[in-house]
Amino acid sequence: MNDDLKKVVILLAHPDLKESRANKALADAVGDMDGVMVYDLYEYQDQSFDVNVWSTIISDASMVIFQFPFHWMSAPSSLKKWLDEVFTSLAKTPAVAGKPLQVVTTTGSEYAAYRSGGRNCFTMDELLRPYQCCAIYAGMTWQTPLVIYGMGTPDASKNIAAGAEIYKQMVSAMLKNHTSGNVW
Repeated sequence: MNDDLKKVVILLAHPDLKESRANKALADAVGDMDGVMVYDLYEYQDQSFDVNVWSTIISDASMVIFQFPFHWMSAPSSLKKWLDEVFTSLAKTPAVAGKPLQVVTTTGSEYAAYRSGGRNCFTMDELLRPYQCCAIYAGMTWQTPLVIYGMGTPDASKNIAAGAEIYKQMVSAMLKNHTSGNVW
């Protein structure tokens, strides 16, 4: 691994980041940290992803984060496009083997909506299972998702601020563990 390159790679998938309150605040909270590189996948919307370039980016990373707003029970299409065009080639290779995969997502609904019997019927752990399957299939280490709930509620601003702080602490701890030689 090239120690001069970023250690935590964040693949940000938001179709309108300029208008985003939550995902923009989250990306801003960690984007300037040493050792973090944020890639806005929608910047590649009109082109194919270059597998060779992305192979190098992911190979040089020590951790990968998928960050996105959760809507229609999934991530926006740019992350799926990246998974299809890039991750398919990298799965089960040394580029990803053993590396942690973290999902950071925001929801419009409050926590109680994502329960058995809640408005959305399922927990976020259940709804994010396809990403966990990707990690397992690829030989990566699945991390407990960070979910910031309630972007469509009166508490949205408070939830965003709290979520951004938790995200910053989480990424800081990841970087500290990496530089101290600890295993994730």
